[in-house]
Amino acid sequence: MLSYQHIYHAGNRADVLKHAVLCTVLKDLTARKNPIFYVETHAARGLYDLSSAEAQKGDEYPEGIGQIASLASVPKPLREYMDCVRSFNKKGDFQFYPGSPAISAKYLRPDDRLGFFELHPKEYAALEKNFGSDKRVQLRKADGYRGALSLAPRSREQMVVLIDPSYETLGDLEALIEWVPKALRRWPNAILLIWLPLFKDGREDEFGAYLADLAPGGISGARWPDDPDSQSALAGTAMISYRISEKLIADTAQIADVCETLWAQKS
Repeated sequence: MLSYQHIYHAGNRADVLKHAVLCTVLKDLTARKNPIFYVETHAARGLYDLSSAEAQKGDEYPEGIGQIASLASVPKPLREYMDCVRSFNKKGDFQFYPGSPAISAKYLRPDDRLGFFELHPKEYAALEKNFGSDKRVQLRKADGYRGALSLAPRSREQMVVLIDPSYETLGDLEALIEWVPKALRRWPNAILLIWLPLFKDGREDEFGAYLADLAPGGISGARWPDDPDSQSALAGTAMISYRISEKLIADTAQIADVCETLWAQKS
């Protein structure tokens, strides 16, 4: 949806789990010899200033990255993620929050490739400003679902695709359901990482169960306590990770467990 801008939600609890999983997966893959072709279907601007008027208006980051940053000791499953976030800031400061494009650009090596799709004009302009000078990155102001399927990995490349739509309408869920089987067939060896919101009304239950059965992989999900004063429709967050190793399945499950424990303590 072209009305959605992630700056209002940057650094929230969903971002914590999603980006902690991404950091863990990319650290593992970049330790191997094969080059990586990393693609995002919904990139947004990729790097966020939490002191901006938009982020302050949304004010979701205090319960997300803010809580983790305040810990005297960060739990081990989240340390890689926190080290990554800190690398974008001065010591002791958390003004800037890296989205998945910034995280992937940090982890990937000189010979790896990145492709970012974004349709929103303002978000794309910011994305271009943030990553236009990176020769590894190809930017496209286009529909990520259609555009990504036109791409293919080169010989020996491990393809990784992050799918992170806004889910503003039921149509967003339906579009994902239609696209994922096509993507799994198009790239039989690609790793797919899908963010899935967990709603208070459970509207994602049937979709989530369907997605979970499409290919081998892991599901790492966490819920937070219900806040009767909150107007948010969300009750939690999950990542579906197709074709990751057994070690990564275990590691990403630990991330979700730690997040759920921390969020319960916050209530």
